[in-house]
Amino acid sequence: MTDLERELLRAFEQLQTAYETQHQEWQSAYASLQAMFEATQRDNAALSDQVQRLSRQVNDLSEKVSRWTPEGTRR
Repeated sequence: MTDLERELLRAFEQLQTAYETQHQEWQSAYASLQAMFEATQRDNAALSDQVQRLSRQVNDLSEKVSRWTPEGTRR
């Protein structure tokens, strides 16, 4: 093996190692993003349920208040 071939082989091995490192980092980052997305999705669903409950409560209270106001008694 010539000096040039050894040099090219070393360069290729370094590139391969760098690629493998970057690939592992990308996989780790992707897994982290996926976990964050799933957590956000669960949080959003819980918040949506809370908003719906609060909206129903506001509507119920609004109806009750309208019955007790002078405008409500005119109906």
